[in-house]
Amino acid sequence: MDIYLDFIFSSILLFGLVAVYEFAINSVTFPNKNIEILSSGIAIGLMTVAILSTPVHIDKGIFVDARWVLLSCTAIFLNWRIILIGGMIAAGFRYFQGGAGAVPGVMTVITAMAVGFLWRYILVSYHLDFKWYMHYIFAVVLELIIIFVIYIFMPDGKGSYVASVIWIPLMIVFPIVSTLLSLLLQHHWKRQILAFE
Repeated sequence: MDIYLDFIFSSILLFGLVAVYEFAINSVTFPNKNIEILSSGIAIGLMTVAILSTPVHIDKGIFVDARWVLLSCTAIFLNWRIILIGGMIAAGFRYFQGGAGAVPGVMTVITAMAVGFLWRYILVSYHLDFKWYMHYIFAVVLELIIIFVIYIFMPDGKGSYVASVIWIPLMIVFPIVSTLLSLLLQHHWKRQILAFE
């Protein structure tokens, strides 16, 4: 039960950070588009760092958190340069944290961005409506891919152990969180607050 509470806490932190981000972006007037993109990218990166700093510990040097929820959802709706900047900060910080999960941790960052960009491409290319259940399908697929990435890249044969510990709470909690975050970002995109480019 503790691990479920840890996942929920990570999700609450995520929504709190997103709320702060939206307030800041809406309150600041940027002199030009490039500065806005750079500032937004750094903000996304710092949000991910905050999430990484309060993770769910699985084993020594191995932990999970809502980083891929944030990066994948923002990859659907934000300017791609913002996500690359934020992703580089996130990946660099996770690698700096070290531990057995450093490399798989970086891979989850890369995977989250790639899956988000791919989903965005599919939605736009095929003119699909952004229905809530499509976001949920996206979230479930993402979590399955993340579990696979952790299983493959976790060193010392710990992949199966970590996957067995996290897969149930991951599949229950994070798809719901991801769907809610996507719907929130979609709402603000429709109001042209976010840069869907």
